Amino acid sequence: MIRTLGFGLPRLGPHREYKRLLEEFWKGGLSKRELLQGLEDLEAVRVRDYRTRVDLYPAGEMSLYDPMLDLAVALGLYPVPAGDLEAYFALARGKGALPLRKWFGTNYHHLVPRLPERPAYTPNPAWFPYPVGQGANPEGLPTLIGPYTFLRVAQNPPEEKGVRAHLEALLEAYRALLAPLAPQGRPILLQEPALGLEEAEAHLPHLLDLYRSLAEAVPLVLLSYYLPPAPRVLEALAQLPMRGLAVWFHPHQPPPALAPGTAPVVLAVEGQGVWRTDLLALRERLLPWLEPLLDDGREVILAPKAPLFHLPWRVSEPLPPHLEGRLAFAEERLEELRLLKGLLLGQGDGEAAAWYTPPPIWDFQPSSPPPPRPPREVRHQAQGALGLPRFPTTTIGSLPQTQQLRELRLSLRSGRISPEAYEAEIQRAIQENIRLQEELGLDVLVHGEPERSDMVEFFAERLEGFYTTQRGFVLSYGSRVWRPPILHAPPRRREALVLRETLYAQSLTPKPVKAILTGPITLAAWSYLPEGVGFGEAVLALAEALREEVEDLKAHGIRVVQVDEPALLERMPLRDQDQPGYVRLVQEAFHRVVGGLGPGVQVHLHLCYSDYRALRPFLEAMDPDVVSVEGARQDPAFLSELQGLPLGIGPGVFDVHSPEETDPEEMLRRLEVYLEAIPEHALWINPDCGLKTRSPEEALRNLRHMMEAARRLRARLAAKEE
Repeated sequence: MIRTLGFGLPRLGPHREYKRLLEEFWKGGLSKRELLQGLEDLEAVRVRDYRTRVDLYPAGEMSLYDPMLDLAVALGLYPVPAGDLEAYFALARGKGALPLRKWFGTNYHHLVPRLPERPAYTPNPAWFPYPVGQGANPEGLPTLIGPYTFLRVAQNPPEEKGVRAHLEALLEAYRALLAPLAPQGRPILLQEPALGLEEAEAHLPHLLDLYRSLAEAVPLVLLSYYLPPAPRVLEALAQLPMRGLAVWFHPHQPPPALAPGTAPVVLAVEGQGVWRTDLLALRERLLPWLEPLLDDGREVILAPKAPLFHLPWRVSEPLPPHLEGRLAFAEERLEELRLLKGLLLGQGDGEAAAWYTPPPIWDFQPSSPPPPRPPREVRHQAQGALGLPRFPTTTIGSLPQTQQLRELRLSLRSGRISPEAYEAEIQRAIQENIRLQEELGLDVLVHGEPERSDMVEFFAERLEGFYTTQRGFVLSYGSRVWRPPILHAPPRRREALVLRETLYAQSLTPKPVKAILTGPITLAAWSYLPEGVGFGEAVLALAEALREEVEDLKAHGIRVVQVDEPALLERMPLRDQDQPGYVRLVQEAFHRVVGGLGPGVQVHLHLCYSDYRALRPFLEAMDPDVVSVEGARQDPAFLSELQGLPLGIGPGVFDVHSPEETDPEEMLRRLEVYLEAIPEHALWINPDCGLKTRSPEEALRNLRHMMEAARRLRARLAAKEE
């Protein structure tokens, strides 16, 4: 028997219903009852989509904000009473909110709980099954993130000797949460992407005890994805009596010998890319691999290789001819599972043949890299001409995106205003941004990015080789969304990227204005890449296009260039053996972009929401003049990893993803802690990240407080020196 399993259908919904519900509730426009009912209605839409295309699907996917936060509350790490949404959302976006990190190398940001020092958990049954989606989906498979993944992605994962104790404590907590579901007999879908991490093999004895005990309590389907577990891990797990086990399809490696009654969950179709699957070719490879299992009478379950929330909901807009009929978003992936099942049962050859169009040839050869930048001592001396004070102040790039600016861009797209009128309004916004920053007293200014809808989409629209969708939204965190562009051909500069706006801003002030570019790693990581083209190939092609822009900035006398690479650590390979090659790729790409700049141009690097313990090798290889990082939600102990680096460092002093106000005293305390690891001559003062998501009032309050904290810090240290 062959069945299909879909999972991870975007909770954003086909029309961004999730985003609107949350934001309206946060603004006070919806009651708690209306919010929960709206989410239940959205879950019903998702369930209908699952039902029409696949045989099996989860229950309990509809998070109130983030599944890791849901689980942390359900496990009792944070005492949130039943129905107390204010306490729940405070953990996500209030003062003292949990840190954000990237989820297994993707651009989904998850909240990071802190484990108890003593391995003990007090399950809160009011929060599992989670408070949304159960009524709409009584036949779905209850699902939750597994204990091993929860342990590995926490803020403070235990040392080796503490792993068993925490897993044993988590086992008891999971058994308590799942006990009410056991009489129903529904399989439990346990999602464990951390099984693909290298350390899982060392933890295998503990994991076998964990899953054996869980499988005795409830029918268990163990689902790993993103990275296949090590062969020894998979072989050992295959011996446990479970209802289902995720199995990666490798044509030249037979499936593992599974325990009787265990169904292989074959990860067969793409879950993160957007190009349609050649289903006929897949059948030719997959059918011989599956035949021994099917001949044995074993059930086989077909599934995607990753949760589908990394994709937009569906292809729902007219496409250019070269993309027509070639894309598959989340709904189309479910359709692929339906078609593949039919093919394996001997049906639907014609429909599958019409499904797929081969890709065009990727024709790109990188040019010779530029020479290395001058030595740091030469650069430091030349950049003295910038005239920056002790503890220079700046922002990361974007200033608040008002509704007026969003409507202005929409008017340009729809033809209601001319490009000339649009440009005049953008210049007016830049004037206001420069005037505001001068009034605040900032030292290095930004133009504020009023013309940019998104830090990747904006560049994709000015580069040939990209297609930007109008409706292809994907959830990044909370209610924040972006539209990943689709790279389908070698990128080339169609027009200037940032030159025009940067030069105009610089003409308004004697202070240096940063030219801000999204870097090639992030452009590649947050776009859908061409079929058959590797990540490194795409990165170097994008670096070439950015290099042209930097040459123009240099020719026009711009004195500060910032490269934004928030995806730098996100894309670091999860396996140690692949990491040195990635560092070399990052180094080459960065130097291709900025290597031609003279010593007097100050090069900044910005990244955020990552585990900075891995950052040092990249900074040593890239050799920027200044790096700014998110710091307000981080334990400042991470700065000890950066001690001794000869560059400026700007850890953020306030959290840009929270509407809460941070007073000058709190910022000053943070700065003083930062100075325990950063020399006085190297400390920069800035927010965590761009201010695009904040209202003008929220941003202005915190920037004023930041400047007051900088003034007090300068005065305090000057007084000590007298």
